[in-house]
Amino acid sequence: MSSKRYAIIFLILMALLTGLFLLKDMKQDDTSENKVRSFHVERPEEVQLIFMTDRTGDKQIYLRKQENGSWTVNDEYPASKKRVDFLLNETMANLKVQGPAPKAAVDNVISYMSINGIKVEVYTENLDNPELTYTVGNTTPSQLGTYFKLPNDNTPMIIQIPGFDGFVNSRYSLELDDWISRRVFASTKEEIKSVSVNYPDSAKNFKLSKTASGNIDFTSEITDVNNGAVKSYLNLFERLNFETYVYTTSDSLKDSLLQAIPFCTIRVESTNRGVDELQFYTKKSHDKMHGLYDKDGNKLAHDPSRFYALYNKMDRVLIVQDYTFGKVLQTASNFSLSQAE
Repeated sequence: MSSKRYAIIFLILMALLTGLFLLKDMKQDDTSENKVRSFHVERPEEVQLIFMTDRTGDKQIYLRKQENGSWTVNDEYPASKKRVDFLLNETMANLKVQGPAPKAAVDNVISYMSINGIKVEVYTENLDNPELTYTVGNTTPSQLGTYFKLPNDNTPMIIQIPGFDGFVNSRYSLELDDWISRRVFASTKEEIKSVSVNYPDSAKNFKLSKTASGNIDFTSEITDVNNGAVKSYLNLFERLNFETYVYTTSDSLKDSLLQAIPFCTIRVESTNRGVDELQFYTKKSHDKMHGLYDKDGNKLAHDPSRFYALYNKMDRVLIVQDYTFGKVLQTASNFSLSQAE
């Protein structure tokens, strides 16, 4: 066999080996890309339901999208849109695979996931079958990545978000309170249909109602209505949040409040939220409270800066700040022209 023929055969073999190497590399790239697609949400705007649970099922979070674009948590409470958007658009849509877990760590990672992992299911148009399912595990030793695992996959992957140096498992919280919206009133002047404010003393009561023509009717015992003050008042309900809950396993406080008469009740009917009603109750002062005495040196019986409140869309006692809600706790006389003088 001539040297020329040997050279041709050698070139052919080299070409074949090169082709096999490139094909293998392409398959690896394709597999990696498939894993990327398997973990990140490609079309977050189409997501209708996010379900998260621990391994025992004791803690479960259902985030469900409503027809008007808002979200609920566990089909019971309004969900924080900011928190849901952060999970969906800033986290789930940006998950990137950095590579597989080191072989030496695989057993420990899988063991951790079997006990402490958070199972995540993402649903789009078909609410019977998830579009995406994976388990969120612990963080990497560097604290810069998080282990994720697909169903029936024995190799956990290290997940990161480009531009973010940290772990993401804390974003998949199973604590209900982390997802409940603290927004009580959230309607613009254009969305509000009516606002009624009622006190035990009926002379303080008033109601603002939007007419078909867009005008505002003010109903109260006063006759010299300051229309400018009325219009300005409707602008105050766009973003009002409660401070926190009363954390107690007993219903005694709620039961006692239900038996009491609120010192004020505000009811807002709007096109974007339906009816939001908040009942305000005084909160007793305590010895460690700042400003315990009035200007005359008398001990205050009630906390002047915070109130208890019952909200028609929650079954828990809330604490609200006078700093936040004081501006809407007005009386009819505040809308009198003589008051403005």
